[in-house]
Amino acid sequence: MVRLVIFSTNILNNYFIPFLEKMTFITKKGEDLRDIKIICAAIYNGAHRQQEIKSLILKLSYTMNNYRLSSQKESEKLISLSTEELNRILNVKPTVLHLADGRQLDIITKKDVNKHSTNCVYEIIKSSGSVDVEEKILASTLKEVGEILNIDYRTVKRHLDSLSEQELGRSFVEIKGNKIRRVAVFYP
Repeated sequence: MVRLVIFSTNILNNYFIPFLEKMTFITKKGEDLRDIKIICAAIYNGAHRQQEIKSLILKLSYTMNNYRLSSQKESEKLISLSTEELNRILNVKPTVLHLADGRQLDIITKKDVNKHSTNCVYEIIKSSGSVDVEEKILASTLKEVGEILNIDYRTVKRHLDSLSEQELGRSFVEIKGNKIRRVAVFYP
């Protein structure tokens, strides 16, 4: 028996579900895949942050797996989602903006949504003073970047946040002769 546990909706939504969609399911697992795709897309776009949608997502999850089996007792079966409820989940407006450098921002406040989960790494090209000698370093947090470059992490953040949307994830900023950029992790 093999067990695969994925906690990241980025990986589920952008890699795992598209991989599974290439397969043909002839059992009720195909219906479960359809439902998990709806749930993952809603969570990926931040719809679960609205209490009404969160309740509908939970209700949809109770129609999956064992609840869908014909052997399930009638008294234990839950009422399925109506077409209207399903359409509310499918058509809800996103509350999260996914940036090219891997960050996720609240659409209204423009503040980071997932500060504690890593959606990007920081690539540093550290100059040693010589034109021909450069060292490439990857760091997982802004704090780590600050420690490597011996500067405050807020300075690094301010420089990186000044990039235009077209430059995100592609362009480097230069601080004290070193180049730094955010690189998206597990984004298509």
